Amino acid sequence: MKISVVSLGCSKNLVDTEVMLGYLARSGCRFVDNPEGADCVLINTCSFLTEAVEESLDRILELVQLKKAGTVQRVVVTGCAVSRFGEDLLEQIPEIDAFVHPKSLEEVVEAVTGVRAAVNLQSPFPERLLSLPSHRAYLKVGEGCSNHCTYCMIPRLRGEFESRSISSVVEETRWLLEQGVREITLVSQDTGRFGVDKGDKTLAELIQSVLNFPGNYWLRVLYLHPSRVNSAFLESLETDARACRYLDIPFQHVSEGVLGKMGRGDAPHPRQVLELVRAHMPDVFIRTTLMTGFPGEKPADFRELIRFVRESGIHHLGVFPYSREDGTPAASMDDQVAPELARERAQILIEEQEKVSRSLLKELVEIEFEVLGEGDDEDGSFGRHRGQAPEVDG
Repeated sequence: MKISVVSLGCSKNLVDTEVMLGYLARSGCRFVDNPEGADCVLINTCSFLTEAVEESLDRILELVQLKKAGTVQRVVVTGCAVSRFGEDLLEQIPEIDAFVHPKSLEEVVEAVTGVRAAVNLQSPFPERLLSLPSHRAYLKVGEGCSNHCTYCMIPRLRGEFESRSISSVVEETRWLLEQGVREITLVSQDTGRFGVDKGDKTLAELIQSVLNFPGNYWLRVLYLHPSRVNSAFLESLETDARACRYLDIPFQHVSEGVLGKMGRGDAPHPRQVLELVRAHMPDVFIRTTLMTGFPGEKPADFRELIRFVRESGIHHLGVFPYSREDGTPAASMDDQVAPELARERAQILIEEQEKVSRSLLKELVEIEFEVLGEGDDEDGSFGRHRGQAPEVDG
């Protein structure tokens, strides 16, 4: 069968797509870029925010139109839209032929081909078909999230956080290095929680284990809840130059009142976290995300955010206006902020960050970095240093 694949959303979703590609490839399927003329189109959806839901539905409807025109034979949907809407999605779009639940990716072969495939349950990890440039890959260390932030759908879509075994992650690291990967990025919804649910291993131990292999490769860690940033973890990054001095810590806000309403009030304050991190690694590069317009955000709370951006020296910043998602506790809170005001505040933060970025970049002039080559264009070769994560930092 000829299969065309559409993968939407985050890096965790991409790993799921690659796992399904692996199952399909071992079942004799081949892959084509253009959906038109494919026997089946598999679309891995995202439903984290309303905008993502709209994008997913639009793409599904586009594919359904191709099916109606006879240029696609079958449409299979997987990902967060399946978790969020289930059979309701099939009622809205009856032309969908099958669903694959994110927790049952091995069922993709039967959904696509109609034939159940044999799955090696003894394998330490499902061997995936890598889809990124061959020198880099994401490695998912867990599934789900147990933080239950009041604005977030993830626990409802993906369940409570569940760590993989440390041995399976180590074996997948070995396999990735054998494929020629030179930058491995550890990801999950809450990577810092690795091992907490099992009660035996920690993220610090995992990092030390995946750095046991010889060779010159980079290890990067993304998505750390502030409460999971501790000295043991930071020391694990200090001991090996291949561990990127780069941290992605989504703070979301700095006002204690807003953080409390977000369900994040138990974590150390962002300024404390930054102080701890820089005490261990003065040369660290930091990415964070901030949210504007959360219910109850007052002008004083927003001014606090502006001061934080101006003073904290964050290298990479993502700013998102609050999205009111049905089914989350925040959606029913009083004092909802007008979406227009949330967007206006987000733009103000972005403009403040541009000034900070210019200042920080000037400090890097004449400093030498090892660079991972990404390719060539009309201007020459380009790449990234350890302080730049793939796809998000330029």
